[in-house]
Amino acid sequence: MFENVQPGPVDPMFLLKKAADADTSKLKVDLGVGIYRNEHGLYHELKCIQQAKTILQQQNPGHDYELTVGNGEFLSNAAAVVFGKKALGAFAQVTSVQTISGTGANHLAAVFLQRSMTSPSRVFVGTPTWGNYEPLCRLAGFEIVKYKYYDQENARVDFTSVLEAVENAPEESIFILQACCQNPTGADLTREQWEQLAATMKRRGLFPFFDIAYQGLGVSLDDDAYAIRLFFKIGFEMVVCQSFSKNFGLYGERCGVLHVVSKDSTTAANIQDQLRCLIRWEFSSSPAFGSRLVTIILSDAEMTDQWIHELHFMRARLNKNRQKLYDLMVKSQKTSGGWRSITNTSGLFCFLPITAAQCAILRSDYHIYLPDSGRINVAGLNNSNVDYVASAIDAVVRDS
Repeated sequence: MFENVQPGPVDPMFLLKKAADADTSKLKVDLGVGIYRNEHGLYHELKCIQQAKTILQQQNPGHDYELTVGNGEFLSNAAAVVFGKKALGAFAQVTSVQTISGTGANHLAAVFLQRSMTSPSRVFVGTPTWGNYEPLCRLAGFEIVKYKYYDQENARVDFTSVLEAVENAPEESIFILQACCQNPTGADLTREQWEQLAATMKRRGLFPFFDIAYQGLGVSLDDDAYAIRLFFKIGFEMVVCQSFSKNFGLYGERCGVLHVVSKDSTTAANIQDQLRCLIRWEFSSSPAFGSRLVTIILSDAEMTDQWIHELHFMRARLNKNRQKLYDLMVKSQKTSGGWRSITNTSGLFCFLPITAAQCAILRSDYHIYLPDSGRINVAGLNNSNVDYVASAIDAVVRDS
């Protein structure tokens, strides 16, 4: 029956993680998979999460299903994080449902849009970008159009190319936009660029598809959500895919939300019923553990402040790692090449200006794991390995 089944396409990040996990060398440095690591290179559990786990254990809610669309208190708290508490009065036009983290939110959004838009159109994706957008949208039945997002030579957004794509896209085209800490480049639009983009997309009648997976790891919770709040204020209909994997450290708990912004409360109610059906038909309901922890934290002002403080510490450490690596490359070693991408970007990721062949040598000879693109997870650096990483990169660059 299954003789004609073909293997799936290669997933470079899966193979990279598999190789890194299997490497027992004491020199190993994992700069691949995008999770926030602590100074010891291990998973970092937030103190507010530890406290919330104790509270949840005392509450002992059991293991019953949540509602198909998710817990109402969790969803309203999540909406306040991304849209801002000041927008609470306008939430009647926002439909929020719990999802299998950010990836599940993206998938559910794509399926919903394909079924619900009057004329399902093309999805525009700026490259380089997160590797799941294209297969996920193709699976939902969309045609993908790619445009240049990143100017590698100057380590910044190629805003001219972005605007050109927007100006030439057919009306009702969907644009996937990462609100902050762009994966994989770490390069984000400025506030002025977001404002220009919003005005152009409004004039052209285009549909924003926002993904916000790293809120709080760029500049601040509010600053990182600036684009979404701007588009919301202007009056766009749009979707927003929200993940709590990175900013709460709940990777394996798959805790996310899909928000759909429509024109009025009646439409919003119909959208919720459609999403309820899609969730029921596909996975019935989302995991409860992570969302319960988030609800405990966001429902308590003191614990929310503690979470915000911990995010500040994480951002500060990421920025310190960036500056340390940059100083070693440019000031100490005087390694040839342009290294502005390290400090010009924000969040977990940045691109190193090295070739795929040089990345392969770093993996095979130095046990430093990064994909062929040169993208590194800055959180994988720490005081005990950053000098080694910088020296290895310098050696590889000089040898070639």
